[in-house]
Amino acid sequence: FIGLELYGIIEAKKYKTDISTNLGQSKRYAENIKPIGKMTTVGEWRGFQVPFLYSTNGRPYLKQIETKSGIWFLDVRNKNNHARVLQGWHSPEGLKKIFEQDIKRAENNLIDKSPDFLRDESGLSLRDYQIEAIESIEKSLIDTPERRRLLIAMATGTGKTRTIIGLCYRLIQSNRFRRILFLVDRRLLAMQAFNSFQENKIENLSTFGDTNKVAELKDSIPEIDTRLHFATVQSMVKRLFYSTDPQDILPVDTYDCIIIDEAHRGYILDKELDEEELKFKDQMDYVSKYRKVLDYFDGHAIGLTATPALHTEEIFGKPVYNYSYRKAVVEGWLVDQEPPFIIKTELSKNGITFHKGETPDIYIAETNEVKEIEETLEDELNFDVDGFNKDVLSRSFNETVVDYLVTRLDPHGEEKTLIFATRDQHADLIVDLLKKAFTKDNVEIPDEAIIKITGAQDKPQELYRKFKNEQFPNIVVTVDLLTTGINVPRISNLVFLRRVRSRILYEQMVGRATRLCEEINKDVFYIYDAVRLYEVLKKFSDMKPIVVNPKKTLTKLVEELSQIDTPSEIKKQIEQILAKLHRKKTYLTEDDLDRFAIKTGSENPTAFIDKVAALTTEEAKVDLPKMIKAFKYWDAIKSIPKKTYVSNHKDKFISAEQDFGKYSTPEDYLEGFEKYIKENKNKITALNIVCTKPTQLTRQTLKEIKLLLDEQGYSSRALNRAWKSAKNEDIAADIISYIRSHAVGSSLISHEDRIKKAIKTIRDQREWTKTQSNWLDRFEKKLIAESILNKEDLDAGSFKDKGGFKTINKVFDNQLESIIKTINENLYNQTA
Repeated sequence: FIGLELYGIIEAKKYKTDISTNLGQSKRYAENIKPIGKMTTVGEWRGFQVPFLYSTNGRPYLKQIETKSGIWFLDVRNKNNHARVLQGWHSPEGLKKIFEQDIKRAENNLIDKSPDFLRDESGLSLRDYQIEAIESIEKSLIDTPERRRLLIAMATGTGKTRTIIGLCYRLIQSNRFRRILFLVDRRLLAMQAFNSFQENKIENLSTFGDTNKVAELKDSIPEIDTRLHFATVQSMVKRLFYSTDPQDILPVDTYDCIIIDEAHRGYILDKELDEEELKFKDQMDYVSKYRKVLDYFDGHAIGLTATPALHTEEIFGKPVYNYSYRKAVVEGWLVDQEPPFIIKTELSKNGITFHKGETPDIYIAETNEVKEIEETLEDELNFDVDGFNKDVLSRSFNETVVDYLVTRLDPHGEEKTLIFATRDQHADLIVDLLKKAFTKDNVEIPDEAIIKITGAQDKPQELYRKFKNEQFPNIVVTVDLLTTGINVPRISNLVFLRRVRSRILYEQMVGRATRLCEEINKDVFYIYDAVRLYEVLKKFSDMKPIVVNPKKTLTKLVEELSQIDTPSEIKKQIEQILAKLHRKKTYLTEDDLDRFAIKTGSENPTAFIDKVAALTTEEAKVDLPKMIKAFKYWDAIKSIPKKTYVSNHKDKFISAEQDFGKYSTPEDYLEGFEKYIKENKNKITALNIVCTKPTQLTRQTLKEIKLLLDEQGYSSRALNRAWKSAKNEDIAADIISYIRSHAVGSSLISHEDRIKKAIKTIRDQREWTKTQSNWLDRFEKKLIAESILNKEDLDAGSFKDKGGFKTINKVFDNQLESIIKTINENLYNQTA
């Protein structure tokens, strides 16, 4: 590789254009190079005698001036390759691996061997949509190699980790990637993923970990033969950007693929920093570094999320595959929810008011104490439910809510409950109130039945393991630790005692309860909302998520001045510095002023800001870096914590009513549904089939109808709840019955009764043999589970295993088509 060292690096100063365009000109330069000595080749270099070209001007990589900074790299062995920017040089070993890697052969391996084998029990028993997700990633890698960031969006509970096990197996076995980094933002999530990779067998041979070298979190540097490495973003940030030993910093070619679990994380305003993250300066520092890790390594990045959003798509682009919660529920892979119960109390309805002249207590989080404010209030203070448990603490409000919850929750039951609190101390309060409330109702419970699991605790992973696998704890209170990425299928109740500002976070929280759980016959989950969170967020069904734009420190802004050349850009940088100084100035207290003069060398903050403002662009570039110590002091200034008031106002329970979206009553909801069906039954083909030709209904048409109505806010679950509330009748009808009842006047009967009556019509036709009767039982179970039974269904699934339509038809003396047709005809136009 001597030739690479001598001729593969093109000095940027040879050309006057951007570094990125230098490489295009360098192709022609490289064609005329005569290598020193004999160079070993892999395939053709398409006329080039140097496989790799580099171009740099020595300026560190900066996103804002990307084409004029960093190290630009081009693999000229393929004429369709494009130059890309690196944040560091490839290592000799990494460069050799890139040289030896045959991407085309790897892609052919993926094409030649379909991922369908992962669908079988001998593989991972993946579902159709999981196979589709893998195929979408592989197709993008092959068809659009220039797109190096990809996104998969799959609803919480649909098996993202299992899907990724199959994807990693494919990518590594085909040698498409040399080493994959599985990056998460929590140790708990990393251990979950690591264990999944170690436990799941593929092709009936062995686990992923048996056939491929897998490194876990404690292995900070992957060995040469490691194919998959698990790490937290915190550990990677410290290694890459905070290490004091240059030898510890990983080369940019360490990983050629990064898989980012929960890719929406790190960008949520409501997120509380856990113990590991507190090692960073603040949340903004964490956020910017999270993204910087993705930029650092020279590899593809594949993001996984259940909640694709604007900020996620800005990094990864639009999802190459999207499997929504709605579709998963319609297809029977996730559990639907009941309309949320909105818990109303007098204080949540009317708010909490402190009158002028009062001296309320305030809560000091730093010392965990309550004390009376020193001066009386000059103005009236009003808090609505948005500020409850955050800006104002009310024990009475929480007691009132808990007194209702104990009538709905069973601490000894099979179902589990997850309660979201605002902070660690609030979680302690809720645990205490729940235990007292159950005891008051003469319910004896073990102490470990109700606990908190937060980042402030010792060994939260062990507590989570118990929550998932053991009977107790049965009711858990959390803050932020269990909002995303956890898998506890028994969670059937969610309680919101905190407001969040992000739809993304809300959907993640709701996603904790969507998983199926056959062990407890879970077919629905419940939401109890005491802070009207659902009411606020339902108005923004199309709202764009809140985007967190990481704000640079003053120190960083000053350091970047040396990398900016044009006066206009320098001026913009100074304006950012001044804006931040003015904002920081408002945080200074009287006690800070004395220290300020010593730390900054200026008599007061205003004089310091005036001095910066008076500098010309030329002066600023020279003088501001000399004042770096002063700017570091300014960075250390934090905003003054808001007061948290303590309320002694008494509360009283009003009601817990279910919310039917835009409709104020269940009667209005049913009327809205009827109006929608009648207005659209002749406009929408799928609806028209249900109303006029139901025997032609297919499984695909039924999915289309369910998705269509769900988008309008109508599901069989919500319709049944509204019917029960409005009519006091618990029918449990399916969506087909509701459509036909409101469109053509058919009687509304339950889903199961409708199917049993249709099958009974067949049973009553004649005396059936025992074998034939057993097949009718199977048809009935199939209809109860999926609502549809067609000839094609008998050549799939369990029916196919028993010989399919041809074999079953013989059992029924070749009359099976007629029997199926009669069953479908009798599924409709029934009377109660």
